[in-house]
Amino acid sequence: MLAVPSVAAETLPPGTVTLTVVDDGKTDGPEIPAIADAVGDAFNSANYLVLPATGPSRYRARVAIDHEQRGLVGAPSGTKAPAASVANWGGGVQLALPTQKQDLRALIVTRMTITLTAWRDGRTLWTGSAVTAQVGGTQANAPAVVGAKLAGALVSRMPAVLEGPLSVP
Repeated sequence: MLAVPSVAAETLPPGTVTLTVVDDGKTDGPEIPAIADAVGDAFNSANYLVLPATGPSRYRARVAIDHEQRGLVGAPSGTKAPAASVANWGGGVQLALPTQKQDLRALIVTRMTITLTAWRDGRTLWTGSAVTAQVGGTQANAPAVVGAKLAGALVSRMPAVLEGPLSVP
């Protein structure tokens, strides 16, 4: 079971929270700040105050991100923009004609699990998980976009018991 609160919903009032983000087992990397900002924005929208991870707070939120490639999908290929150039020996114009070309790209399934614990005694107060699938190499699969989408879905349902992972389009 992915969401098992150990306390009643009334005992999780908004307060201060510190975030720890773990992306595929790593606590540092180029995607971590974007994900942390997205999760922090979701907590701020739910009336929690996000504090630096080094200090004390009422709650600690551990955010685990896992990526998995699940095959290939067809995605529209990029088109070239019209261009013009002038050189010593003449000029040139390039026009891109519309095409129906498809590229094969990876389908990336991303799972975010947020575990909220009490800072003082380390008790797990709430755990929830959400999943989305996006085409790799697209703006929809950018860390900030995926992080905001998944964190928003999870934090908005906190502290309700989730029967399984949320599926987020």
